[in-house]
Amino acid sequence: MSIEWGPLGRAGQPNRNPIRKPWRKRLLPQEAPGQRDTAFWRRSMAGVWIGAAFLCAACAQGLPLGFGPAYDLMAMTLAGTAALGIAAWALSWLLCWMRLPLPRRFAGGALALAAGTAGALLVAELRWTAALPLAAAYALAAAVGGVAFAAALPRLRLRRPQPLAALLCSAGALLVLPLLLSLPAPGFGGSADDADGAGAAGSAIAPDLPGRSGAYAYSVLTYGSGTGRRAEFAAEADIRTSSADASALLTDWSRLKAWYWGFEPDRMPLNGTLWLPDGDGPFPLALIVHGNHIAQQRSDAGYAYLGERLASKGYAAVSVDENFLNFSPWTGIPDDDMKLRAWLLLRHLEELKRLSGQPDGPLAGKLDASRTLLIGHSRGGQAAAMAADAGKWFPGDAALARSVLGVAALAPTDTEEDGQRAVLEHASYLTLHGSRDADLTVFYGERQYGRVRLEPGSDRFKAAVYIEDANHSRFNADWGTMDNSLPGGLLLRQRDMLSGERQRLLAASYVGAFADAVLGGDAAARAWLLPESEASDAKSEETSVSAAAEAGRPEAVSGVRTYRLYADADELPVADFEQEDARQAGSGVRAEAADGSSLSADPLLDRNGSPKGSRGAVVSWGALGAAAERPGSDEDASGSGTASEGSWLRLTGLPQPLDPDGGGLSFTAANLGRQLCSERADCEPQELRLQVVLRDRNGAEAEVAVADALAAVEEEPFLRPAWLDEFASEGKYDRPAELARVTIRLPLSAFREAEPLLDTDSLDRLELRFRSADGGAGRIMLDDVSWYAGETAGR
Repeated sequence: MSIEWGPLGRAGQPNRNPIRKPWRKRLLPQEAPGQRDTAFWRRSMAGVWIGAAFLCAACAQGLPLGFGPAYDLMAMTLAGTAALGIAAWALSWLLCWMRLPLPRRFAGGALALAAGTAGALLVAELRWTAALPLAAAYALAAAVGGVAFAAALPRLRLRRPQPLAALLCSAGALLVLPLLLSLPAPGFGGSADDADGAGAAGSAIAPDLPGRSGAYAYSVLTYGSGTGRRAEFAAEADIRTSSADASALLTDWSRLKAWYWGFEPDRMPLNGTLWLPDGDGPFPLALIVHGNHIAQQRSDAGYAYLGERLASKGYAAVSVDENFLNFSPWTGIPDDDMKLRAWLLLRHLEELKRLSGQPDGPLAGKLDASRTLLIGHSRGGQAAAMAADAGKWFPGDAALARSVLGVAALAPTDTEEDGQRAVLEHASYLTLHGSRDADLTVFYGERQYGRVRLEPGSDRFKAAVYIEDANHSRFNADWGTMDNSLPGGLLLRQRDMLSGERQRLLAASYVGAFADAVLGGDAAARAWLLPESEASDAKSEETSVSAAAEAGRPEAVSGVRTYRLYADADELPVADFEQEDARQAGSGVRAEAADGSSLSADPLLDRNGSPKGSRGAVVSWGALGAAAERPGSDEDASGSGTASEGSWLRLTGLPQPLDPDGGGLSFTAANLGRQLCSERADCEPQELRLQVVLRDRNGAEAEVAVADALAAVEEEPFLRPAWLDEFASEGKYDRPAELARVTIRLPLSAFREAEPLLDTDSLDRLELRFRSADGGAGRIMLDDVSWYAGETAGR
């Protein structure tokens, strides 16, 4: 019998592991990182790589290098491939150290893709609670796709490729994929009618809308200071301009910016594209300025549709190049860029005025800079208003700004600059905004609308149009279909939106009509902008807009629902409800509401809950089941139902109309039914039916019904899926719809037709009656009640 001697373990038992490894060796992995990555899992990496390539291609659109889309896409995809390989290798070592029984290179690649996707979504202002699940789902989908590819590959019976051929094919795919992604894809990221239906829709409404193309032929010229990146403004410019010294305003111009753009602040170029009508001239001038976008992606060319429309109508139109003032992901945005945009716009106006005054110059006598229209989009819209009110920021340019007769702003911003905002006192104003604007979700142009001062007796006016289903970027033909940069823009809901072509056609029609009214003195064009039935004679049958159509009917503008505000200088205020006590409606005017209804003077708020600078009378009825009786009648205003179906607001102590024979009544209204639905979850905002009653001192009473209903703005999610609204951009999408007001203008002749005995020279009471379409609860805001003069439509 043999006996083995060795060290004893616990309880006298022999130690089965007499030699213990050092702790450092125990920490080392027992396998190579890629030992479990068989050929099947290596093939599966194709799905992860394709997912990473698409992510990089999307990010390249939001982080351009400035050397062209194809170059950016290839560079970003190459960099992403390298990053994916390094991250997958590093994570495979980590998984190996953790001794997890996984195909570690494949798992590391999927984890790296998830991390990169989460980072991109966080940069796109998505909260981590939503970014992480979405990133995990995207990486999982890519991994599953790769596994499916690897499983299907043996069934294809392909010959095993040579290593060199495989390498060349992979490199070719790496380079070709970004090029394919850069090609325009009809309908990608846009609405359904972006593709085949867009042309049909555009051609269907073009002949009927006002401000349509005119009969002028025109030439397209470029002018520039001879420096910078773009050849059309440098060596190839048709007209050479001087430069501007912006060194006092632009103090943070880095060396990288100077190298990229090719100039210093003291020699800022004045570049633009000019659409010049054929003929002797002089032609009124329209300057178009873009807003903030990626600086490396030019923005000025996206308004050619406006330049062409205006030039065909006999106006010299210029699209101004201010791309070097835009945001760059590599160098940021200049300080005080809003002031710079407005200042540079004035320098263009000054330079064009000088060129037109040169006897032997290429523009000699061609431009009438004393009649100028400024048109701006986004930050450009605010810059245009600031340039028209230049005295606040640039006292030396106050006289130059007096030549600005009108400002048209497409989805403008409205920020304070040096503690001040623009106030327009000598210019007419038009603003457009879309309900699906995911960049500026608030109708900021309405604030500027409220700061337009109309001097009595002048021919100035102001108009604001809120366009349902329009967004921000599609006002510019080169900004794409999405309001947010990729990849975050892929989350935006594009369904049921206006196509880019149709939205731009609508903008061109409004801007064209505004130019005709302001620069051309065209009464028919101005009449089309009037939200009243008396303007219908100036329009075609398809685009006739009655007062009720302005209340939100889809037929308002060729199938597009719009909410329009309008006011002009020939109006006499009756009630503005600016006092905290709503009963003090105006100077000497008293207000009261029906029994059982509540009446208050509330601030006009935007969808963020911020005040717009005005108050209105808010009447609520039926919320607690109370009956709101109309005095003197057992029936509702339409002649059917009971008196409990609506409410009314009565004004007494009225000033007499400006023009009792040819004038009329104007007021603004907004359906606040959505506020009731926020208080009662089991309801839908109901349309409101409106009637207006005038009574004279002799007791004669006339009633006129507003033909169509006043609708609440549709509330649609911005992102897909809709639950993401709560988690994106600090919740700016998860807020109530913007309150959209409409102006309703009714001629006094309509009241005399309803009651011939009504004496419009001695009116003493106005009553606005309203009820919900279902006869239930409702809430309405009323404001800006006034008399208008009859000469408006005939100017």
